[in-house]
Amino acid sequence: MVARALTIAGSDVSGGAGLEADLKMFEEFGVFGTAVVTCIVTFDPEKDFEHAIDFMETEVIARQLKSALAVHSFDALKSGMLGTAESALQLARYLEGNSLPYVFDPVLVCKGSGTMVDLKDLFVENLVPQATVITPNLEEAATLLGAEKLETEADLVEAAKAIHALGAAGVVVKGGARLDGDEAVDVFYDGQTLVRFSTPKVSDALVNGAGCSFASAIAAGLAQGASAVDAVAEAKEVVTHAIAGRLPNATGVPSTLHPAARLYPAEGVAVTAREL
Repeated sequence: MVARALTIAGSDVSGGAGLEADLKMFEEFGVFGTAVVTCIVTFDPEKDFEHAIDFMETEVIARQLKSALAVHSFDALKSGMLGTAESALQLARYLEGNSLPYVFDPVLVCKGSGTMVDLKDLFVENLVPQATVITPNLEEAATLLGAEKLETEADLVEAAKAIHALGAAGVVVKGGARLDGDEAVDVFYDGQTLVRFSTPKVSDALVNGAGCSFASAIAAGLAQGASAVDAVAEAKEVVTHAIAGRLPNATGVPSTLHPAARLYPAEGVAVTAREL
């Protein structure tokens, strides 16, 4: 039986992030994917590729959700950029009482734009408690917790535990390439198991779509019956290859290359998982 997954996310016309990234990653895992569009992200080449975001009407998002959930029996759900409070609440209503694995990528900033989306309180109250796995980066984790900057591995551990205490079943706080050192480090916590995942750093620069792709890869693993820990480990390996194979583009933030693990694997990429 082919697993099926639904992403609720924004469309990134550059192709590296958003629902485009999610659908590509689902396909890499052999998962049939569909999408609900929450917004469309475009770029202005005459203004140094400044971002613009056009949000879908709440009624249109509701109609998409109702349609997708009626057409398919999904094995996992994933959400990315929701953009507005109305969109987030609409998703929360559909998740209530739903037992499907739900991967929550709490997008609070559009990479490369610096534009924060002020949904922190709504996320904490309505979506964090419903997450099977939540995947905040350093900035998102700090924002969700109302904390100072996260700068060390110890900070990742404390943040993962604190976000779990907000109700998420599993938490991955992504240090990635932003922490000092030669390794890209993420920390997973589910209330019992605390795991440090690391790979050699393959890029010190921002790569568009890495976070989206990581979350959708986890969703694909969960849809196929993997445990959260195993899904995170496989997602990290596939996305590390995708970052290593990144494509340059005119915006200055290269695009994640989703089939890289399959077609252009990078030498020396391996995930080390260690219980703490």
